[in-house]
Amino acid sequence: MAACISSLGHDQYSSKIKFDKLFNLSRYKRYFDFSSHAINYDNPENHSNKKLKFSHDDEFSSNKLPCLKMVVGSLYLPKDNPNKPLGEDAHFMHELYQTIGVADGVGGWALQGIDVGIYARELMKKSFITTYDEAMKGHVNPKRVLEEAYKNTNSKGSSTACIITLNSVKNTIVAANIGDSGFLLIRKGKIIYKSPIQQRGFGCPYQLGNCNSDNPSVAQEMELNVEKDDILMVGTDGMLDNIFESEIEEIVERAIDQKLKAEKLASQIGNIALNNSFDRFADTPYARASEGRHKGGKIDDITVIVAYIQ
Repeated sequence: MAACISSLGHDQYSSKIKFDKLFNLSRYKRYFDFSSHAINYDNPENHSNKKLKFSHDDEFSSNKLPCLKMVVGSLYLPKDNPNKPLGEDAHFMHELYQTIGVADGVGGWALQGIDVGIYARELMKKSFITTYDEAMKGHVNPKRVLEEAYKNTNSKGSSTACIITLNSVKNTIVAANIGDSGFLLIRKGKIIYKSPIQQRGFGCPYQLGNCNSDNPSVAQEMELNVEKDDILMVGTDGMLDNIFESEIEEIVERAIDQKLKAEKLASQIGNIALNNSFDRFADTPYARASEGRHKGGKIDDITVIVAYIQ
């Protein structure tokens, strides 16, 4: 959660879940394997009565490239706040169209009595729905998903956002990012790419919203080649501000050795970030970025999505 409005241990639960629960349950670990299509999303806007099909289905049987998929696990740890039990982060995972996204409501709106978690959840819900519409045109374009979701999100507030899709034809990930949420691409235990942060100053990230905020035109677009056994790690700043890249690499290397599932790795990363956030004396990325204005960790909602490329 960023504090600035731009002017321009918890219970754990794992199961195959319905769409409404994805956005309304708090304090729960949520994950599923994108290779399984058994999940039923009870939402009429999801076009569940239609056969979901890529317009480029025939290309997936091509022998030119191996067809990759994402197997995903996630962890969400909202801050303890009885007035906002769902926290201010939100995320979605679209199993069929291999697309994931995170959003982090900008906390400065609380001074005006606005729960920005509502904005973040609506933005991700609309992103999930738009992913289907985009897929009907061909491959999912994350920036277009953001554009449509932003246009159809009416709640007050603002939020950072990061949406990533796997293009199984080209074997690339395509991303659109606004603000200080982001992702890491990890190969053989080492981080080979980290998405850049967009901010106007410390604690003032770029953000989507309906009140003098940014719009999707400022999104930074990225396309990166991926290989089998790569790991994609997506998170809000609650994760990125509280754990160093070197720590992540150590945890990932152990996870590879132990053959941990994606949800278990997400849980380890998220809980270490949580512990660091409560440590007033910890050396953290947030403390370093503050240039002496802050010491220790940053207490925040924490979202972690781990995707194994297989």
